[in-house]
Amino acid sequence: MRILFIKPKHIGDSLILTPTIVAVKQACPDAEIWVAVRRGCEAILAGCPEIDRILTLPGVEKTDRRPGDLWRQVEVLLSLWSVKFDYVFELGDGHRARFVAMLSRSKHRYSVKTTSPLKRLEQKRFTGMSSFDWQTCHRVEKDFYSVAEFLPLAKPIPPMRFERKFAKNWAKGNSLSDFCVVQIGTRQSFNRWNKEGWRDVCRHLLERFQNVVISAGSVDHEKEEALWLLRELGPRLYCTLGKITWPEVAGLLYRAKLYVGLNTAAMHLAAACECPVVALFGPSIEDHWYPWQVPYRIVTSEGYLAAQNPVERYAQVKQRSMDQIQSRDVIASCDSLLNELSTAAVSAPS
Repeated sequence: MRILFIKPKHIGDSLILTPTIVAVKQACPDAEIWVAVRRGCEAILAGCPEIDRILTLPGVEKTDRRPGDLWRQVEVLLSLWSVKFDYVFELGDGHRARFVAMLSRSKHRYSVKTTSPLKRLEQKRFTGMSSFDWQTCHRVEKDFYSVAEFLPLAKPIPPMRFERKFAKNWAKGNSLSDFCVVQIGTRQSFNRWNKEGWRDVCRHLLERFQNVVISAGSVDHEKEEALWLLRELGPRLYCTLGKITWPEVAGLLYRAKLYVGLNTAAMHLAAACECPVVALFGPSIEDHWYPWQVPYRIVTSEGYLAAQNPVERYAQVKQRSMDQIQSRDVIASCDSLLNELSTAAVSAPS
């Protein structure tokens, strides 16, 4: 049996797909699993051995486009056409992903429940659409239950997957033992926090850990902020400065005692590596993206009280701002989670 999953979204979305892939492999041990994801997402899937082949599709945004993308996409489509799949699952909920699915050779093409009606050709080319209403659930559940309608997947849903043996050592951090990871960077400007807040949090974390590793990307503003923190707080801080791979980040997270950061792919990787998480959420919905199957705390705008009704709650979330998050609340969440973990470790049977 050969199965194709198509999900050309962002890096974290690709990792979120791994519990479903693991469940499919458990249900169909002989299945050959292919995944088509957006270019740049393939490295974070390096820790999922259940995947047999990864295909990459060009990005949608103009900033992600490169010369020759059209021909590379044609090559991907031709490679898909050359292989006959038993099942194809479109999990991106987009016309572009459905176009790729329609050009694959399979009698069984399925889509998630779409947010916009299928076009007439799409209706003809797809065997079925999931009826699972995923609007108020975690995105892991969206993928899992959309596939489970058509394949016999067993519950409970597995954790996210980055197997430890595929993690690598970050040479600069080899000597670290008592440390946490702080992720200050994100591609989305509305999810960025202020450097003074990070300074206050990192200063407090240095009272609890020997070292703090600042995870930041290679873009100028992230490097500048990381170097500013290093100047402010001294040599017990380590900075990645974008010179680190996803397997190396996984190597750090498997050894770290805490992850503190934003709602990014790194947060989801921390969950996959069983690292406790304190996550800062601004105008993004924590119901959809909270750290999956790992101890965590969510920090939002000061004084935020969530409404019980999902529609009202999600409207509230859109009004939140990262600037409304207070460093004292992040610090309190770190202490609360660490104290809880310490108590649990003491009370655990030897």
